[in-house]
Amino acid sequence: MAKVSVIIPSRVETMEVSPGENILQRTVRDVYEKASGDIEVIVAFDGPPYCSFPDYKNLLVLELPWKGSKLAINEAVSLSTGKYIMKLDSHCMVGEGFDEILQFGIEDNWIVTPRFYVLDAEKWEWQDGRFYDYFKLPYPNPQSRIYYFQAGGHWKERTGERLNILVDDNMKLHGSCFFMNKNFFTDCIGWLTTDGSGTWNGEDLELTMKAWLGPWGGGLKINKNTWYAHMHRGGQRPREWQVDTREAYRSAEWSTKYWMGNNWKCRVHDIDWLIEKFWPIPGWPENWKELVKDKYDTGFFRI
Repeated sequence: MAKVSVIIPSRVETMEVSPGENILQRTVRDVYEKASGDIEVIVAFDGPPYCSFPDYKNLLVLELPWKGSKLAINEAVSLSTGKYIMKLDSHCMVGEGFDEILQFGIEDNWIVTPRFYVLDAEKWEWQDGRFYDYFKLPYPNPQSRIYYFQAGGHWKERTGERLNILVDDNMKLHGSCFFMNKNFFTDCIGWLTTDGSGTWNGEDLELTMKAWLGPWGGGLKINKNTWYAHMHRGGQRPREWQVDTREAYRSAEWSTKYWMGNNWKCRVHDIDWLIEKFWPIPGWPENWKELVKDKYDTGFFRI
């Protein structure tokens, strides 16, 4: 099996999960404990506060000034030496042997994600037995005050209907974990961009759309042979990458207009192709094209 570079962008991960160990430090330890092959880990701090780690083999820590998660990921990838890259949020637990399982059978034009669980960080275990395999594009209602794809998009019906298909097409990336050939990221995806969508938002949409709509015949896949567990924010848990609400909505609306308006010049498929590939999609009305036609006619989607 080939070397895997695990990229962990982090901002203000100060929550302690055990005495003297914060959630980021516990995530890094978990990666080293669970990997079965050749890995390196690159922690990209997006501004202070920074923290220290034990003397792990092949650990690179980047203490960057604040620049946003997408640029931090790009910088970490530029320094990576693995054939494959795996981006992982800084508050996650992974399955045993995740690094070798995810590359088994992978195609060079795929983005792959493991099965998704919710992490109980204080106990360092799954919150419960529920898992999330498939995600969909949420319907961006043209009658809403703000036109945008809402976050999340778990496709629970598809998760329940396709349990026996262990490697399968997935419509949308969640964004907290993805795995791919490094060359696919650098040469085809073309790194993560910040124009319009900003430095921290829209990563999931950009990777999803470029994987499916680009000229490389690629795709987004779920590999259910391994898993990761992601800590949800809220309550007493601090939130990283805090952004002004107005900026967050502007960024989300720009990304939605960009992809719904077929503005990416390198595409070989329009957004209709992706929607039809996974149709029917819960939440999308049968006449969705009619409902957005006026927006196309008036130039609403031009970027």
